[in-house]
Amino acid sequence: MHTPLIERFVASSYGGDVEEMIRQRNAQVPMKHMGDAWDVAHAALFLASDDARYITGVQLAVGGGITCQ
Repeated sequence: MHTPLIERFVASSYGGDVEEMIRQRNAQVPMKHMGDAWDVAHAALFLASDDARYITGVQLAVGGGITCQ
């Protein structure tokens, strides 16, 4: 997920070049962009809603398809 913490801590692995880090991380995700906190929030709201009333004991991966590779 693209968060301020990612920019602060992971960017050090890319020589401090935050834009390059974002480009490389986006390229790793099948949807071609990292998710953000809103993507996680929408999934949580769905699971808490009546639309998910018959869903039990499932792991919902919010990762843009990266776990399918």
